[in-house]
Amino acid sequence: ASRVVGRILFGARANLTARRKFAPRYLRNSLANLGAIRRGSRVDALENAWAGLPAVVVGAGPSLDAVLPVLADLAPRAVVIATDTSLRPLLHAGITPQVVVGADPSEQNARHFFNLPPCDDTWLVAESALDPRAAAAFAGRTAWFRVADHEPWPWFRTLGIDTAGLEMWGSVLTAAYQTARLAGCDPIAFV
Repeated sequence: ASRVVGRILFGARANLTARRKFAPRYLRNSLANLGAIRRGSRVDALENAWAGLPAVVVGAGPSLDAVLPVLADLAPRAVVIATDTSLRPLLHAGITPQVVVGADPSEQNARHFFNLPPCDDTWLVAESALDPRAAAAFAGRTAWFRVADHEPWPWFRTLGIDTAGLEMWGSVLTAAYQTARLAGCDPIAFV
């Protein structure tokens, strides 16, 4: 019980720290994305979209290069859900994920979405504060989510705009996992 409470407190502190650090950019980017959010899809439109299909959630890390050949063989039989930083390596390896998840509002993170190889069959699952330039690369192929119910969401709802939330706990990999769960994927593997 102590470990569980410790994890909950750690997660709450991590979310609070991230919210304070990114609050100005979160608000600015969410407002800049308002039109795209209005035109886009809601993440909950993916509910049970791939029910019963296996999914591979792909994060960037030192082991990614070594598993790309295995992923290339597996990709035709599974839903591939990439994180923002793993998209480019996947595309360069000839693997086109069905979904890429982006959440980090920073300009530095947005660079992962610039000058991508063709990925017209990939949908972006985007947190509302994602840098608008990153989301622009997926115009017409974006499903939006929010990580909390703080501003500007109360105001957006007065405009008739809302979307579902995904739990992120400070990591885009967690949001990618939540996307696979929402889509009904089973089993879900991590790379």
